[in-house]
Amino acid sequence: MPYRIIHIADVHLDMAFTGMPPATGEARRRQLEAAFERALALVREHRADALCIAGDLYEDGRSTPDRGAYLARVLGELAPARVFISPGNHDPNAPTSLYRQMPMPANVTVFSTRRFTPVQLAPGLTLWGAAHEFELDRAPMIDGFVCEGAGTHVLLFHGSDRDKLPPHKDCVAPFRDDDIARTKAAHAMVGHFHGMLRGAHYAYPGSLEPHSPAQDGRHTASLVTLDQDSVAVDFIDVSRTRYATQELDVSGLGDRAALAREALRRVASTVDRPGEVFCRLRLVGNAPPTLDLDPADLQRELQAQFPGASVEDASAALDADDVAREGYTVRAEFVKEMRRRIASAPSEERPALERALHYGLLAFAGKRLTA
Repeated sequence: MPYRIIHIADVHLDMAFTGMPPATGEARRRQLEAAFERALALVREHRADALCIAGDLYEDGRSTPDRGAYLARVLGELAPARVFISPGNHDPNAPTSLYRQMPMPANVTVFSTRRFTPVQLAPGLTLWGAAHEFELDRAPMIDGFVCEGAGTHVLLFHGSDRDKLPPHKDCVAPFRDDDIARTKAAHAMVGHFHGMLRGAHYAYPGSLEPHSPAQDGRHTASLVTLDQDSVAVDFIDVSRTRYATQELDVSGLGDRAALAREALRRVASTVDRPGEVFCRLRLVGNAPPTLDLDPADLQRELQAQFPGASVEDASAALDADDVAREGYTVRAEFVKEMRRRIASAPSEERPALERALHYGLLAFAGKRLTA
């Protein structure tokens, strides 16, 4: 008989959603909980034998005993299906962990150390799981590890494929695809990356919902079917929210009212489901000198009608070509010097120098600087 597993990760229950108004953040937390419950329903729908959670189920330091009681209840209701949890960097098996404070039902196993521990799923089928024991464990977990015993072996852990690490993502428990093959495991169920990713020997299902505009991939649960020596992985979309980016050229907008009117129009054309679609408005072009551009104020105005909207200011207050033609002004010399540096710099250093030129022009124009 095939053995079926629903594999999820990075639920992030009780996430802060920093930068959003409190009411919007609370609505987003409810959406995460709803997505989690949709994932639990997949266990019943597909008659899965087990649910495997590859870390970051909740946010340590924000979740309360009430959350622990909730998890114990909903996971216990999955019985006779078994539940296996591999704590990650946001829900480590630390002394303050809900996993240690709350008794879990008999069908739930929480792995407790970074050493891989075996659990027999069925005759000839073994699951090996590990846990983060503190917030940022940057040491490899699978270095030198080899599955022991006959039969089929699968892994469950929270870590980073160092060759596929997204920008600005913490590299925790790093590994490479070939490292998993060396463990003699048939498949690894991994968490940490928030977009779905299939490697040769592993799968990330991604977070159940996107958390920011950068997370534009698929957000799924994976259905892992193990049948003798074969492994089949199917991804099931779970998310109901999405982020979208619109660009607005501010070059022809000379005052704040004109900017606000056009910004609202652009966002409205993108957000067909307020509260489920979140728009990032990216300001580009050369801002006229008369425009008093305050991205934070514009963002608050947009959020009044479109929850979760955000503003990214990538506009330039001055045209670099025009400034360079000014003669021997300080800002003209700045532009010329930065362009010389950009032209002679190695390719990997040019983006940082181009940003320095951009922010320098903003400063010369007296604009508010935003990261």
